[in-house]
Amino acid sequence: MSNITAYKCKSCGLIMYPYHDRCLNCKKREFEEIEPSNNGKLLTFTIIEQLPWGMDERGRILGVVEFDNGVKALGLIDVEQPKLEMKLKRGWGTVREIGGVKVKGLIFEKA
Repeated sequence: MSNITAYKCKSCGLIMYPYHDRCLNCKKREFEEIEPSNNGKLLTFTIIEQLPWGMDERGRILGVVEFDNGVKALGLIDVEQPKLEMKLKRGWGTVREIGGVKVKGLIFEKA
């Protein structure tokens, strides 16, 4: 089900998503690709009331989720009342439309 790939530094073990040319910790350049697990917990979130022009909605929730295997990623939170440490599962779907083209991204739902 993977639509994202994270990278683990072969030298120091730091897990990064998205890809960086060099490890953010030790600056080495050798990585192992890893797939995030399907479940994780909500680390932080924000509710956006003023979205960019062309998006006619309010209250969009974005959050950072840490998957069970340590990968952290930002995505759309599809939960009405999110709480820190809430268990979520990952999905992949349309997060917005630009000029009639659907833009896909991470969507997290209650586990």
